[in-house]
Amino acid sequence: MRRKPESQSASSDPASANRKEQRAHRQAEATDRVSYSSVLINFGKCLLLIVIVPPFLNYASLQREGQMLLPKDGQMVDVGLGQKMHLLCKGRGKPAVILDAPTGMSSDIWLHVQETVSSLTKVCTYDRMGLGFSKRLMQNETTGTEKVWGASTTGRMVDDLHRLLQAAEIAPPFILVGSELGALNSRFYSHIHDVQVSDLVMIDPIPEDIFEEDQWKEYW
Repeated sequence: MRRKPESQSASSDPASANRKEQRAHRQAEATDRVSYSSVLINFGKCLLLIVIVPPFLNYASLQREGQMLLPKDGQMVDVGLGQKMHLLCKGRGKPAVILDAPTGMSSDIWLHVQETVSSLTKVCTYDRMGLGFSKRLMQNETTGTEKVWGASTTGRMVDDLHRLLQAAEIAPPFILVGSELGALNSRFYSHIHDVQVSDLVMIDPIPEDIFEEDQWKEYW
């Protein structure tokens, strides 16, 4: 009995070749589906991070801020107008030194300075309204100074400091020490309440004409 050549047997079996081709096609489709599914899963993870994580972090930050405690010897002083301002005094003696922080900074920037000066005399730091622990509880009361200076000006900040020192019963005269915006406020305070200020120390003061024309842009 004569055997068929192997080449002829393979070429005469188109069904087997077709099955192999279909199998390869199915494997390719399965690979594509897996790849597509991986892309969707990764996209879903990224979307989840974008949607959930930022609000969670913001909530955690607010919770942490709400749990912050006043520093030792710090006090919240009711200065009227629905405002409470944070004041921290250390040491004893006269005249009292009042430290005023730079733009956007709270009283803790003076930590080491206050510790050093408190060995010589009484020294106080405070948070301007909206910074640190100082906060406004009500906004429906006004005074003459508010009508003149508005809500966020040097005049208003000086008025806040004046009411704070009065409410805390810190006896004048004071030595005012201000840095940058704090220096501008201290100088303005010494002009308005000159009898209460014995000395004025300005650190890196903002020029008084800073807001004229384009001076602010150059300074910034």
